[in-house]
Amino acid sequence: MKKWKKFAAVLAAAMTLSLGMASMAYAAEGQINVNGTGVVMADPDTAKISLSVETMGKTSEAAQKENNQIIQKVTKSMLSMGVAKEDIVTTYTSVYPQYNYNDETGQRAVLGYRSYTDLQVTTKDIDNTGKYIDAALKAGATGTNGVDFSVADQSLYYGQALQAAVKNAERSAQSIAQAYGRPLGAVQSVTENSRNAYYVETANMSKMMAKEDAVADAGSGTTISYGKIQITANIAVTYGF
Repeated sequence: MKKWKKFAAVLAAAMTLSLGMASMAYAAEGQINVNGTGVVMADPDTAKISLSVETMGKTSEAAQKENNQIIQKVTKSMLSMGVAKEDIVTTYTSVYPQYNYNDETGQRAVLGYRSYTDLQVTTKDIDNTGKYIDAALKAGATGTNGVDFSVADQSLYYGQALQAAVKNAERSAQSIAQAYGRPLGAVQSVTENSRNAYYVETANMSKMMAKEDAVADAGSGTTISYGKIQITANIAVTYGF
């Protein structure tokens, strides 16, 4: 009997200790997990103009030679307008044959060769991007694939977006805590989830990213309009609760 009473006492003590540990664990695990997003609108300060040069020749060498000559003229034109040499880069180039197919015989014959090159011109003179396009076309460029506007150094704006994300996360957590009638605890962890920066269409723009938004007004040249850059930050925060 004594042994049974001793065993029962030990078992009761163990159960009491177990319940106490469970309560402590529940209190320690009380958390509020929220996400916060911050958005900052910034004016672009950089324009990347996409230009193309396309030529045809009887041989691949002839097509490429003419293409190179035009590129040199376009490059010279951009340099004369103040664009730095390192800001004029080739982003794509190719030379390929053009065929004529004979449906009756199933044979194909080479008609000539096409040389195609894409150039990217970067400038800080974003208010005059239309003038650069006009000058490039005048120098021999055969087309443009539009203009992409951006912010060269996003660090300042991103820092502001992060601060806004932190405040928004705290507001959400406070609202949840108040709804439960409990005080919000300290921050337990913060994770930076993502960052994004993209061009935002404005009311006076007809095309996103200003692509194909170049309008030649009777003798006045190409006009390019642009909007804001939206920079966002997203974080996940865990608060004690």
